[in-house]
Amino acid sequence: MNEEQLLQFFQRIDKLTLNQKPLFGKMNVHQMVCHCADFFRMANGIKLAEEYGKVDPEEIKSLARSGKTAPAPKGFGQIEGGGTKPTEFEKDKLILKDFIMEFSRLPEDYNFAVHPYFGEMDRKRWIGLAVYHLNHHLEQFSA
Repeated sequence: MNEEQLLQFFQRIDKLTLNQKPLFGKMNVHQMVCHCADFFRMANGIKLAEEYGKVDPEEIKSLARSGKTAPAPKGFGQIEGGGTKPTEFEKDKLILKDFIMEFSRLPEDYNFAVHPYFGEMDRKRWIGLAVYHLNHHLEQFSA
């Protein structure tokens, strides 16, 4: 992620309020913030999925291309109870921003964790997925 993307993401996150309603999906805005932070926990290997290789990556890509919601990896679903539990909204927004900043500063040769759907991914693919995922969920709440 470049500096301009970071700034834009941070501005969008800062604009989120607890009373925002989703345009789609079942998560509330606080759950979404924690879900997005869990994405970076996944990339860093801090939080692991409960299963790997059980979902066809082409199915996930097809859902994304068609604008449909892809299922969260098992153990990451906020609605199902597998994601990090929301605590204090403003604190959780700061945690998300810290994870984004840390992710953006990882070295070129960083050894990312295995993705539960896409397997081994290099830095470029992880960054592309991070940008897509953040945009998707911020748009979910008109941010």
